[in-house]
Amino acid sequence: MKAIKYISLALILLSISCCVNKKQKDEDQIKTTIQNFWKSVQNNDEANYLKLVDGSEEYQFAMLNQLHYLNRNYSKIRNVVESKEMQIKDTNELGESQKCVEYLFVKPNSTVEPLSVKLFFFRPVGYNKIFNVQILGNMPEWEK
Repeated sequence: MKAIKYISLALILLSISCCVNKKQKDEDQIKTTIQNFWKSVQNNDEANYLKLVDGSEEYQFAMLNQLHYLNRNYSKIRNVVESKEMQIKDTNELGESQKCVEYLFVKPNSTVEPLSVKLFFFRPVGYNKIFNVQILGNMPEWEK
């Protein structure tokens, strides 16, 4: 009877450990993907940028427009990108359960709405691909 209790306890602890390890592995993959995303932006690397975003071949012009916009403004957003503690949040914003990392870029001494960049990740697509990139629509105003 005691042996069954110990085995049950060991199995519970093992399953908890596996879940924690899986979550950590998923978060590490998302962080690596985001680092590659910003490296592509910094270097204006079109090929790598398009590889990182799921479905980019379908919306290639829009994706490249976002890349070039972010690259032109990288000197203004670099500090936030490099210093931000990456927070991966669970969200249902685009439908099913996903992961999201959001960056908010505020221009000092300006009344212009902050620039927001949201990167979504969806398990079925894989955490090595960005499922959707949403950039706030005030890009032209923010750049001035």
